[in-house]
Amino acid sequence: MSGGVDPRAREARGRADYKRYGLTRGDPYRHRDLDPRQERDRALLVDFAGVPFDEIEEQLVRARAAGGAAAFLLSGREATGRTSLARLIAHQYRELHELGDDFRLVVYEEIDHDSLRRAQEVLKAIRNELMELGGWGEHRDRLLEVVPNGVGPTRPEILDLQAQAGFLTNYMRKRMKPPRALGLLIEGMQNDDFLDTLAVVFARVDLLVIVTRDDYRTADTADPDRMNERDRWRRWALPVQVPLLSGDDVDLLARNRWQHEAPDLECPFELSGVRDTFGARRPPVGRALHWLGWLLRCRLDEHEGDDCWPAARELRIPAQWIEKRVRQAESAPTHAERGFRRAR
Repeated sequence: MSGGVDPRAREARGRADYKRYGLTRGDPYRHRDLDPRQERDRALLVDFAGVPFDEIEEQLVRARAAGGAAAFLLSGREATGRTSLARLIAHQYRELHELGDDFRLVVYEEIDHDSLRRAQEVLKAIRNELMELGGWGEHRDRLLEVVPNGVGPTRPEILDLQAQAGFLTNYMRKRMKPPRALGLLIEGMQNDDFLDTLAVVFARVDLLVIVTRDDYRTADTADPDRMNERDRWRRWALPVQVPLLSGDDVDLLARNRWQHEAPDLECPFELSGVRDTFGARRPPVGRALHWLGWLLRCRLDEHEGDDCWPAARELRIPAQWIEKRVRQAESAPTHAERGFRRAR
């Protein structure tokens, strides 16, 4: 007879039974990047108070009227939802330009502290996407001729890069059959002159360009003070500060996710407690979702009966309990999960 516990039994005991809340698909507060092209994701996108949605729309409309790039700089802390916002902007761009499923968002994430060299690599990423979309045999030679591989013995000339950007855009729209449309999402910004470089390279190009920036002062993050001393990129790109959430924002997040998963059931959170607890802490969206999911799981773990919500009123998540559990997590030893740290 074995003295151990069956691993499957341990797993079953450790798994929260979300069906007690009427949740057939598990935790409704899972954090992930949202894609507005997917109908299910569109319902999860909410208008947080600090995001300048009107200015974003105006930038898109203005760029289309001028025939130039629609450029954005999205700054924010980790888990603030910059990538989801970038994909929402891409979706708005696609709808405004009446583009179909042939629109693709090229994502570039490689780090490089040389802005000219990084811009050159971005153009190669666009070129590679076009070769893949159009078929290597048909377009490979011409694209490689104009945007060649290799770095070369000298740094690239910015006007040469500008010419390559114009060629690629013209090629995708006039030479490829059917015409193609691409947007560009550059994740991370290392040097404060990078947006100035992009403003020149894509000056004559009708393209969506979105750059994200970590709102921290590190060796791999562009310095905000030096960036603010530069005028060129501000005339070209709209800066957007992706905010930390207010208590009302977290309230909206809690209700939206719940209604999406269990529309016929009352949300168990006492929302005044959500507003008070998280209004004092201002978490980014990813951390707010983590907190909400953790609190829901804790309440399930405490429940010992067989009844389900809303008949089991002890599954309600009251305001005082929310604050108490969050304080307990914040005072946990330093080896506890980093997600349970007060936003500063």
